[in-house]
Amino acid sequence: MNHHDGEVTDVVIVLDDLNDEQTQEVVTHLKSVGLLVSSVNNDTSTVEGSIDSCKVHDLKKVGKVRYVRSVMTYTVDYPPGDPRDQDGPEEVLDDRED
Repeated sequence: MNHHDGEVTDVVIVLDDLNDEQTQEVVTHLKSVGLLVSSVNNDTSTVEGSIDSCKVHDLKKVGKVRYVRSVMTYTVDYPPGDPRDQDGPEEVLDDRED
């Protein structure tokens, strides 16, 4: 069965030159629009993370964001019970002969 609960895009976000406190404020805002942050590098003013593909454009609207690079987009299948699961449990087929 083909499972497809959604698409996620890994991104690298380049910020304006900011101090550590300003960077954390921007990171907090990025999280509020759906970014799952994997790393923040204050020296290079970059943030890496993942977000639902349909929300990538929202990152570009966040203040102090210079550039958003989509690195990779992939299909996700969340396990049954996860609130993001769209298709429920996989159907199990019985192949044995009676």
